[in-house]
Parts: sequence; C-alpha cells; structure tokens
Amino acid sequence: MEVLEVRDWFVLVGLIVGLLYGFIAQSSKFCVRRGISDLAEGKSGATLTGWLGALLVAVPMTQWMLFTGHLDESQMIYFPASLSWWTTLIGAVAFGVGMMLTRGCPARLVVLSGTGNLRAWFGVFVVGLSAYATFKGLIAETRVQLQQTGSLELPTESLFMLFPGYEWVFIALSTLLIACFALRYGLNRDLIGGVLIGFLVAGAWSATAVLGSDDFDPVAPLSLSFVAPIGEAMTYVLLASGLEPSFNATLVLGVLVGAFISSLVRGEFQLQTFESARDHARYFFGAILMGIGGVLALGCNTGQAITGLATGSSWSILATIIIFISGYWTHRRISGAY
Repeated sequence: MEVLEVRDWFVLVGLIVGLLYGFIAQSSKFCVRRGISDLAEGKSGATLTGWLGALLVAVPMTQWMLFTGHLDESQMIYFPASLSWWTTLIGAVAFGVGMMLTRGCPARLVVLSGTGNLRAWFGVFVVGLSAYATFKGLIAETRVQLQQTGSLELPTESLFMLFPGYEWVFIALSTLLIACFALRYGLNRDLIGGVLIGFLVAGAWSATAVLGSDDFDPVAPLSLSFVAPIGEAMTYVLLASGLEPSFNATLVLGVLVGAFISSLVRGEFQLQTFESARDHARYFFGAILMGIGGVLALGCNTGQAITGLATGSSWSILATIIIFISGYWTHRRISGAY
C-alpha cells in the first residue's frame, strides 16, 4: 500500500474540509455579507449571529493552539513584519464594495455555484482571474512595488499574547462577549451553521499544523480562505499536467461538491442566471473589486473576518472593520435604505 506524503495529506484535508464547509454553508445559508446587508437595511442582527458563532469557536481554539505552540505565528500570513497601510486600506474598501455588488463574498459564490447558480459561477471565474493576476500574474509586480510603500509595523503576534500571564483572561472575556451577542437571538440556524464552520477553521489549522511539521518536508499550516485559493484552483484546472494539487485547490473543489450534494438533498438545486445586462455588469465589476481587493487586504470575509480574527492579528482586525464599514455603506447606497 502506497504511503501518503505530507503534501498528499494536505490535499486530502483540503478536500474533506471543503466538502464539510460546502454542505454546512449551503444548508445553513451561512453568509457574512447577508448579515451586514440586513443591518444596513435596518433589520435585526440575527443573520450576523452565524459570523459570531464561527468566532465563538474559532477564537478560543486558535488562541489555545498559538498559546501551546501548536501553531506558530511566523508561519502565518496574518503576522507580517510590516505591510503597506494604504494598499491594505484600499484593498479592504474595494472588497467590501465588491461583495455588495455581487451579492456574495467569494466563499458564498462558490457555495451558490454548487447549487446551479450561473451568476455565481461567473463571479467565481472573475474573482479567481483578477485575484491571481494580482497575486502572481500580470499586475503582481506592480502590487509588490505598491506594498513596499507606506509600510506600517504592527505586532507580529496575537494581541491576546501581548499581556503575559493574562492571556486567558482576555481570551475568556472576549469569548464571553462574543457569546452574549451570538446568543441574543437564540439557537437559530445561522448560529448553528456558524459554530460548525468555526470548528472547521480551527480543525484545519490543527490538522495542517500536525501534518506540516514533518522534518523532511515542512509545510506551513493553512485554514479557510477563498480569494487567492479560487485563482489557485483555476490555475490547477488549466495546468494540471504540470502542477501538483494543493490544499487550496481541493478546498474549493470540496466546497462545490459539498454544496451540490446539500442542494440535491434539500431539493434546492436550481439553474439561475442574470436578469439583465446591468445585473451582469454589476457582478463583473464587483467580482474584480473582490479579487484585487482580497489580495491587497490579505483575505476575504472568511480569510480575514473569521480565520484571521481567530489568530488575533492586528491586520485582520483592521481589515475586517474596513470591509464591514465599506460593505455597510455600499449596501445602503445601492439599496436606498433609509
């Protein structure tokens, strides 16, 4: 029997995590953007409890792994020695605007694609193309040059670890505060879905940290994120004969399959497309903003607002706040709320 190598295990973990995410997110209608848009329309914050539920689990579990040394901040993208403050700001604003124009963040678009939504498929392709063009393609060199200007140094460790001896006091207080807001509307579908996704975020960190600690082939731990991974998955589809599959590529595949299975089981699979050329154009522009903005901001609603926040990264807190504010403002403008 052939023994799986470290990178083979990463591919398998990515597929399993993706399958579970797709099934859970589709069946629970998990969507951080929807929570923000509901607030912008003056509705209750019930739908935002999904996001809070994810943090309720992901924050303490990820912090425990960092505290015990199971995870190492130096191996994560969320703790750069320095980063351009203004490109991060622009990226977060662009992403927040884009997710409202496309009515979904990259993770949600992948889930909807699995349910037969052709609008979402279009958005996924544009996000992946623009993200990878920014990350490793046509405008990557320009991005790197811009990110070398306006450098700002923030703590290179979790904010919870900045108070030696009191780490768990701050973690416990933060978790309690999240729980108070998350449970405000009771144990609803959004909250349950969010809690399960929080376990997936922490579980992915843990599994890849263990697998990647191999002395002969060390690999940095990974968890849920969707902007650059969509581009990576598209690149693998095009160049599979010359590339090895990766955690990110199988994560995206798993989400598609998981959402597809869930939609079939629930009788919700349905082909849908654009209603007008204007709708089509809005998705196109919004997806470009998310692809470019997500790379500049180092993540999306999942990559920054859940996975990143769980690490206690200062950059993730900053990016999340800006994404939420720009998304809130954009939705109020385009929906005519108030």
